[in-house]
Amino acid sequence: MIENVRNGMLPGLAGRFGVAGLVLGTALSLGGCESSARQDPYTKPTGACSFMAPTVSGARTYAPKGAAPDSAIAYPDPETPIYCDRPISESLMAAIELADYRKALQDADMFRLLQRNGPFTVFAIPNSPLEHYSTQFPGGILAPANAPALKSLLSYTIVEGNWPAPKIAKAIAHSPNGAFALPTIGGASIVATVEASSGQIVLSNGAGVVTRLWVTGAPQSNGTLYFVQSLLPPPAVHSTPASAPAGRR
Repeated sequence: MIENVRNGMLPGLAGRFGVAGLVLGTALSLGGCESSARQDPYTKPTGACSFMAPTVSGARTYAPKGAAPDSAIAYPDPETPIYCDRPISESLMAAIELADYRKALQDADMFRLLQRNGPFTVFAIPNSPLEHYSTQFPGGILAPANAPALKSLLSYTIVEGNWPAPKIAKAIAHSPNGAFALPTIGGASIVATVEASSGQIVLSNGAGVVTRLWVTGAPQSNGTLYFVQSLLPPPAVHSTPASAPAGRR
């Protein structure tokens, strides 16, 4: 199991974003249009925009000392606020549900990328699907021997450019075949389409694996952050997709 790193919470305003959402970005070459400078969010105007990042993977137990009730009380990890005027890197640090994803980025030396000006669109993998996927590799995907597979997976979650859900939906609508595909920073493409039965945008790796969005595009100071429901492996990686977080199918 990948190490679960639980972060502290900051007080903030709550607000939720849309419900249809999607993917991708524009081609890559981390040296092209994208700035290599580290973003300084404090130079940007502040605002009240925020939303509460959901949490389903953790639980804690509290046992009062010498006072009623005298039994242990179990409660889930609370939702954590993410602020629109902060960079994606800070939001990944704050979201309990993305603790494993953030740890994987740090181990692969890719976390620094999301501290830059970008912009980037990130399709972050929640704890449970990433932990399930990790078990398919000897020693776990964070083992040094599995570094190429880890980097390939993480590169497939990041797109260069800012792609909020309405922009993706518009691109799909203007596509003659109803599909919009752009390469991730790893070079492989994610394909976005609209599901006829629900009207929701879904993502595919082009090799038969599909996922939906759980958090459908939180604006960030250096791009857009999504949470996916289940892990979408790069098309070159043969694997069974992990289950979506409970109650989010």
